[in-house]
Amino acid sequence: MSRLITITSGKGGVGKTTTAINLATAINSFGKEVVVVDANLTTPNVGLHLGAPIVPISLNHVLLGKAKVQDAIYEHESGTKIIPSSLSVNELRRI
Repeated sequence: MSRLITITSGKGGVGKTTTAINLATAINSFGKEVVVVDANLTTPNVGLHLGAPIVPISLNHVLLGKAKVQDAIYEHESGTKIIPSSLSVNELRRI
């Protein structure tokens, strides 16, 4: 069974990205498959934190209908999978 955990706050700089990454890594260490979706389209940081700042296919492409969600999943060396958002302002304008 799939479960969804959302980390959210209206304020920036409170540790949403750090909490999401650490929680995902901890859950992954128990052998569970985890996918972190960076839905912070204005200031995406998951990719930056995990060493994938620029990727060919991002959540932005999926939302625009230009890619399948499976194509936007990248696996970190820890085994945690991520769907990063694009750092491109031009892509953000199209959403």
